[in-house]
Amino acid sequence: MRIHIPNEIPRGERIWNTVFAVALFAYGSYGVWVNELFIPGKRSKGVHLHDVPAWIMYGAMLCACVVMLSVVVDHYDMRPNERHYRTFAQVGKYVGWGLFGLSLFCAIVQTP
Repeated sequence: MRIHIPNEIPRGERIWNTVFAVALFAYGSYGVWVNELFIPGKRSKGVHLHDVPAWIMYGAMLCACVVMLSVVVDHYDMRPNERHYRTFAQVGKYVGWGLFGLSLFCAIVQTP
């Protein structure tokens, strides 16, 4: 018989994930509220998204928030279901990156 040992996520990582998820949620919410969601670029000046592309990017941001918070929830969940959290995080990452790409594609197509 195997004894289950629940995941232990370091406190700093849990705090970082929670703070960053709340900040990303607030930034994305404000961006769609004013209909100007700015995505900074590493090697460019960044992208300003409006209307549908902004909402799609907001969906990608929500996926990122949910994935980060799932790590925190997994720490406190003592049941032997870590693989479900890993699967959830992987699916959330794929959906988020898909929405990210779709948003940028829509912004490029929408630009006159």
